[in-house]
Amino acid sequence: MSIHLLIDARAVQKNVDGISRFSLNVTKCILKKRPNWKITVLIGKDSASLIENTEIEILLDNSSRFSTRASRRLTRRINKISPDVFLNFSMAGPQPDAPSIITVHDLMVLNLPCYFGDSIIRNAFSRCLFRRALKASIGHASAIAVPTMATKLDVMRSFQSASDIVFITGEGQALFSSPVQKQPERQNFFLYVGNARGYKNIPRFLTAYGRLWAMDKRTPPLTMVVRKDRAYGYFKKHLDSNPARSNIKVLTHISDDELRNLYLTCKALLIPSVYEGFGLPALEAMATGAPVMASKTTALEEVVGNTGVLIDPYSIIDIMRGIAELSVATSEELEKLGELGKKRAETFSWEKTTDRFLEQIEALI
Repeated sequence: MSIHLLIDARAVQKNVDGISRFSLNVTKCILKKRPNWKITVLIGKDSASLIENTEIEILLDNSSRFSTRASRRLTRRINKISPDVFLNFSMAGPQPDAPSIITVHDLMVLNLPCYFGDSIIRNAFSRCLFRRALKASIGHASAIAVPTMATKLDVMRSFQSASDIVFITGEGQALFSSPVQKQPERQNFFLYVGNARGYKNIPRFLTAYGRLWAMDKRTPPLTMVVRKDRAYGYFKKHLDSNPARSNIKVLTHISDDELRNLYLTCKALLIPSVYEGFGLPALEAMATGAPVMASKTTALEEVVGNTGVLIDPYSIIDIMRGIAELSVATSEELEKLGELGKKRAETFSWEKTTDRFLEQIEALI
């Protein structure tokens, strides 16, 4: 069966983030698994070079994913193309005549009071606009993809009418596409990978780390890979006032090879977010056998399971406890945790995620 699939990948960023990796890897796997399909991809001009395949038809579009006017204009464009199925890797956007699948990676935009910064008025106004856009997209969608049960429950609580069309895709990781053959020796440093936005819980995390270091100077150094975005200046203020500042190294815009090396050599990954749709850095670290400290009652707990050190992200004391446990753990204890994580990481893959999308796409024809 040959299908014309139109993919909206405008969420892909030139500086690749989690949603970008999701979009690019699922697109790649769809092409591999369904080589007879016609694949058309909508993508921004700056990101188009990330899709390097002559078998894909590229349509450049830099319009806003959350602009009602832009969505209407793009809807008309898609209707002229007339694909069999429209797959949107974002949670809002055009609403064409073709059967549509949207992807809700998380609902922190609605559920975190400080998502848009410190202004109460700005948060209330922006949340209202986003809820309206999401309600329209969800009401139009034929199916809704979510990465975890945590996100599925969020969608069902916020949009009860969508309960019957939500499906869980899981995620994968491609930094380590095959088992690590030669494991370099792990070094005595902790690793953080992510941005510095509110949901990452940076103020509590840095406070916990700083207090622990003040109590015990043997606390391993911390390397933070932090993307420079709208929250970076806020992050720097917390960082520069931290008593352990001399023990914290910050990296930005590193290559995938550099990131791989950090995962392979760190003592453990620390990811104390108050909210995640999935938590890709946790899976990437687990794939290398690095122990992970992660937050309870978030999607991270679904990813890490019982293979890591779980903490209450709202408790500075409990974050300190988690860091301290990993600080004093023996090499044998860390290796045991790492092996459990590696086995669990093998249960996730982009191929499995893509199969769940393909099942839904083919059911719509």
